[in-house]
Amino acid sequence: MLNALLEKLQARKSRPLPRCIAEIEGIGYNEKTAPTGPVAFPPSFFIVGAPRCGTTAVSKTLARNPKISFSKPKEPHFFLEPRPGQSADQLRQQYLSRYHRELGSEHQAIGDGSVSYLYQPDAIRRALQFDPRAKFIVLVRDPVEMMRSYHSRMLFQLDEDEVDFARAWDLQESRAAGKNLPKRCREPMLLQYGFLGKLGMHVERLFEVAGRERCQVIVHDDFVQDPRAVYLQTLAFIGVDDDGQVKFKRTRETSGFKSPWLQQFVMNPPPWTFKLIAISNAPMLARLKGLRKRIKKFNSRDTRPRQILTGEMRTTLREYFAGDVAKLSALLSRDFSHWR
Repeated sequence: MLNALLEKLQARKSRPLPRCIAEIEGIGYNEKTAPTGPVAFPPSFFIVGAPRCGTTAVSKTLARNPKISFSKPKEPHFFLEPRPGQSADQLRQQYLSRYHRELGSEHQAIGDGSVSYLYQPDAIRRALQFDPRAKFIVLVRDPVEMMRSYHSRMLFQLDEDEVDFARAWDLQESRAAGKNLPKRCREPMLLQYGFLGKLGMHVERLFEVAGRERCQVIVHDDFVQDPRAVYLQTLAFIGVDDDGQVKFKRTRETSGFKSPWLQQFVMNPPPWTFKLIAISNAPMLARLKGLRKRIKKFNSRDTRPRQILTGEMRTTLREYFAGDVAKLSALLSRDFSHWR
């Protein structure tokens, strides 16, 4: 039943996965002061997913390279939505002036970390229209560990309210029909765990849309075991000089929070905050960002227990993803039998 449902979800023209509230950092753009005219820029690359597979750690590592202009915020999700009536040059100008305000002649590439693109083929097509030279980086991981981590993240963002992952997994069908949705969930598709975790299916489609030669696949375990080697491979792939980085920080597991009310304010703020943002100048925007950061830090709690999957649930997930893991193994010519 769940497989049939996911096929329908994949086939239908669904709404794009939403922007996380963290992406309001993109509000620094001001159309009135943005330069106009044709834009020349270095080749682009996009870290398109998958969530909870190390995309943040890889993005931060690449962003530290002085030869790379990395988008601010990390996930602008700019290409999720069509923009009819705008020329290619207008789109390029808008994107660069909004998310790469410090782009200079020293930069050899521009980067973007919008993980939602993996699930939206049209976003990949728009990125290629934006820059025919574009390349795509995707990170993959044992889907069972991905699901455990992703569910914790959804709880942290208040998009999920079911603490028991087994129960959340069983609710997928009813939630796809609009039932049993958490009060604060911004997009039901975020809770379709099976669809999001089928990385073989999504990587195969990425290859079909973008071309295999434009794509680099990073296995999460490889980056953990030898980040320097993966970093050098990635720099070679995007055509950027090595800056000599040898220290690489791993992203911590999702922490907990103290107050649900404060957590809602920083992760999914009320509508009036967006009105305030719209009329704010640059100094005010900086203060708003700083306030949000301080509230988030104050409300964080490191004592959240690590999400534990029962043996029965692990077996369910192994069986569910077995065929997709085999697909990914074939696509990458790599043995992932230990994931099955």
